[in-house]
Amino acid sequence: MNNVGLMKYEIKRIVGSKKYLYVLLLIAATTYDSLTRLVINGYLGTAPFSQWTYAFFISMISPVLMASMIFIVSDIFNEKEIRVRSIIYSSPISQIQYYMLKSSSVFVIFILTSLVPIFMSFIYYKAIFGYSEFGSFIKFIIVFLLPTFIFLLGLSMILGKINGKLIYVLIPITFLMGMLNFDNIIPIWADIFGNNFLSTYSYMMLLGRKTEAVAFKFPSSFIFTRLELIILGIIFLVYTFIKTEKK
Repeated sequence: MNNVGLMKYEIKRIVGSKKYLYVLLLIAATTYDSLTRLVINGYLGTAPFSQWTYAFFISMISPVLMASMIFIVSDIFNEKEIRVRSIIYSSPISQIQYYMLKSSSVFVIFILTSLVPIFMSFIYYKAIFGYSEFGSFIKFIIVFLLPTFIFLLGLSMILGKINGKLIYVLIPITFLMGMLNFDNIIPIWADIFGNNFLSTYSYMMLLGRKTEAVAFKFPSSFIFTRLELIILGIIFLVYTFIKTEKK
């Protein structure tokens, strides 16, 4: 079986597991709650379908989504997987190929899982507000979700290779960092989810505004921090791929 076939098998294995079903149910429930309890009222006086409110929605579902993906990653470093890893290495698959396969599979799972809250929000906007101009939301999905995931994927992989139990410590820390608002306590480069940026930037732009509509423009400093997260996550992944494992 070639690498593409192995990745398809890995994705089907994850998607078909009970663990992933529970993940989907949790994310769907969180999305429904966010839409019906928070988004429907708009964010800081903006319309429910404004870019500001959608950015707020993405920041609300991101912690659950990211913690769930780290939970999926934990399977790569559980005792059962460790036992079969030596057998896998005896095949033509090298260590680098093995971890690339696992990481790529989790990345595809992340894309598929992200579509659940995204499509739910689109359906909600269309059904409740008759709104369908979803193209303006794409930049928020990419800027807020992708850098965070790549960084946390790399971090969880490197922690798992050190000690699989560290991943379970990372899960609640990740969730709390995404849910809590530290305002100006943490620097922008450490704002992994961008939730603190969104809070500070929103209050600065929306409170006391003189016009009804205010455009949402990402400051260049924030974009740079998102790129830094991507680069750092890739470095973590590469290190995981090439670090020799103990026999």
